[in-house]
Amino acid sequence: MARQRNQGIDTLRGLACLLLVALHVIGEAPGHGLRIADDHPLALFAELFFHLRMPLFAMLSGFVYGYRPVEPGGRSRFLRGKLGRLGLPYLFAATAFLFVNIVLAGPYALPAGEIHLAYLLPYAQFWFLQALLLIFVVMAAADTMFPRAPLAVAACVFIVSALAFLSPIGQGIELLSFDRMLYLLPFFAFGLVLHRMQPEIPRTLIAVLLGGMIILFTLNALDVFAGPARDISRRTAMGLALGVVFSGFLLVLRPRFEPLAWIGRFSFTIFLYHLFAVEALQWLYSSAGRPPAYLGLAMGVTAGIACPIVFHLVVLRMGRWPARIMLGMNTQPARPESVTAAPWPSAPLR
Repeated sequence: MARQRNQGIDTLRGLACLLLVALHVIGEAPGHGLRIADDHPLALFAELFFHLRMPLFAMLSGFVYGYRPVEPGGRSRFLRGKLGRLGLPYLFAATAFLFVNIVLAGPYALPAGEIHLAYLLPYAQFWFLQALLLIFVVMAAADTMFPRAPLAVAACVFIVSALAFLSPIGQGIELLSFDRMLYLLPFFAFGLVLHRMQPEIPRTLIAVLLGGMIILFTLNALDVFAGPARDISRRTAMGLALGVVFSGFLLVLRPRFEPLAWIGRFSFTIFLYHLFAVEALQWLYSSAGRPPAYLGLAMGVTAGIACPIVFHLVVLRMGRWPARIMLGMNTQPARPESVTAAPWPSAPLR
């Protein structure tokens, strides 16, 4: 089954996982993570690639959605399936993470009267799943309204969502991560556009993505080195352009690198559970002393990748329902034609 997977997609998933875990190990502010200053080389690295991590995850989700989109008349079934695949593990992982932080007085602990906010507002990394579920609602509605023009639908959603991204629409509306849904939607839609253009993606578009990536990354690097600061606004023109051209070029190219592809096969589990390992390591740091920054990064990324993979393999041995609830996986045999096209996180993993 692993040999039938899309190695290019899994490679990019592995890259996105490494960048995500590295961000949380380094820390999103000088008082978090490795406790390094904004002008430290590792902090500069995190800032340079800020606009690649979540846009890449979202664009991969849109691209893979293109393999098995909502079918005409199947909107309710499609959304129920997404709730099962994303909603159940989201509720389990977020609840477990909240409980651990409350017991250990961790940085993500909430007062007793505000526990429900972990499920209604953005909480830790789980906001991505809230936003993604809303995106699936939008795409299911758009695709079922215009089933005969899939590429036009994807292009229109991209254009409209890009305009909304750059506007004040939805800013500050945190309920179910609505604001962040508007942040992710253009990248998801562009991934779907690229999927529906296959295999006739114009060379002109590829050249534009490559040229734009080089120019925008250079401009972004000049800005980062001129004034390092990890408090970065998401919904900016630079953020939109960088996310689209960077992630878009990687998605068109789809490089293959087996070690990253292997990590990418566990991408959903890593996304859900990496902070458990990272926070545990932070607790050990406070007891045993903080290591040098580069050693701390190596230890943190290793733990943040390896621990969820071990957890994934253990849960698979526990039976069908634990895998369904904790990993969002359907461990029943997949149809042969759906192995490479299964939406995240069905078996074995999207």
